[in-house]
Amino acid sequence: MKTAQADFRFPVLGFTTDSDIWGLPDLDALTTCGPRTLAEDLQVGMELVDAEGCRWIVSSVLRTGRAGSLLSRLMPGPAQFRIEHELELLTPLSLADVQARVCAAMRAHPDFWCEDEERDTVLPARLAEVSAVATIADIHEVLGLDSFHAY
Repeated sequence: MKTAQADFRFPVLGFTTDSDIWGLPDLDALTTCGPRTLAEDLQVGMELVDAEGCRWIVSSVLRTGRAGSLLSRLMPGPAQFRIEHELELLTPLSLADVQARVCAAMRAHPDFWCEDEERDTVLPARLAEVSAVATIADIHEVLGLDSFHAY
């Protein structure tokens, strides 16, 4: 199915193939990317989990045009592209499943979440915050996730 056919409930969490987590607050963020993301197929294989636990895997990404207004296209910086995903529907996840997945990603890349000298204090606190959320959408809020538009 195509991105537009999926009935996403935002925010969406994106779990990359290298155990990173992207936050996608809306459809615009989901369907916009920078040149590196597109050139390196960084979203291919990414699992998308929406606020209700519905889950898809990105099997391919197609550039459909340039993103942004005419004014934003004249500004310095990398071009932004509008994209469409080919998605495969997977079985949904529970809140506990998503929390465990997020915590595993945080443990896999602790340097994304705190400084080396804070691993014994800050990381456990951040993991506890994720474990205490009441909804999947709260994870996006607690972690302040980025969608890497310019990437």
